[in-house]
Amino acid sequence: MLPLFLKKNTRSFESSFYSAKFSVNHTYDSWHHHEELEFLHIIKGSGTRFIGDSIEPYSDGDIVLVGPNLPHVWRSDKIYYEGIPELRCDLILTQFAADFLGLDFLKLPEMIGLNELIKDSYQGLQIIGSTRKQISSRLMKLTEMEGSDKLLEFIQILLMISKSKEYRKLSSSGFVDTYHSKGGKRINKVHDFIMNNFMEEISLKEAADIAYMNETAFCRFFKTTTLKTFTQYLNEVRIGYACKLLLNEDLNIAGVGYECGFKNISYFNRVFKNSLGVTPQQYQKKHIA
Repeated sequence: MLPLFLKKNTRSFESSFYSAKFSVNHTYDSWHHHEELEFLHIIKGSGTRFIGDSIEPYSDGDIVLVGPNLPHVWRSDKIYYEGIPELRCDLILTQFAADFLGLDFLKLPEMIGLNELIKDSYQGLQIIGSTRKQISSRLMKLTEMEGSDKLLEFIQILLMISKSKEYRKLSSSGFVDTYHSKGGKRINKVHDFIMNNFMEEISLKEAADIAYMNETAFCRFFKTTTLKTFTQYLNEVRIGYACKLLLNEDLNIAGVGYECGFKNISYFNRVFKNSLGVTPQQYQKKHIA
């Protein structure tokens, strides 16, 4: 299943970009992408975010900038689906086209930093440090502004991030390169199949069928394209999700393994330790204590 392509309309008679504050039961939970860049600021809420091949937990205050056509989804914790009236997810969503200021504007020498920021956003960026705190208050202020004041404030937000460099890239360059490579439809389908089904049992044959290849040819193709074996890549995705469950879900170690797609607890423990250098139990004790 390919990520949904969502057509966004970020421009209107009143504004050249879109920004709004929401209070919802849970975040939009379909794996998707769109041409526009997107800031998602989680004011209040928790869950797991998937940005390309990055899988990490999120919580209050998280701010991420997603670049054009980078598949992503924020999935709220299970408790947000239990219909508890007082449990809400508060967020600010800001979306804009890469050329919302005009192509000539971005060619100005003063905009070199902004161009670099947009380029880096193709991997997805988590805003960190003191910049995150400043951007949080400014994004909230942005939703209440109008006209030229709103536009100038948003430009200042982007320039602040580009100057501070206080952000970390989320998705690997290998994922972005293969996902957007010419003729990369085959590997894209495999990436998307994994991201949508990693919690279930996935066979090599199923993945090979997605790519319309036999298993031998597929293994060679996948390793050449991603520099990882299919099993390595699948296990990395599962372990990333396991880290989230170990910290935030009321599951025992075996339950976490099964939830992530590992049907053998011994194999789960071995893969986890090989990946992170500690067992799931040690990881849990270290981060919860």
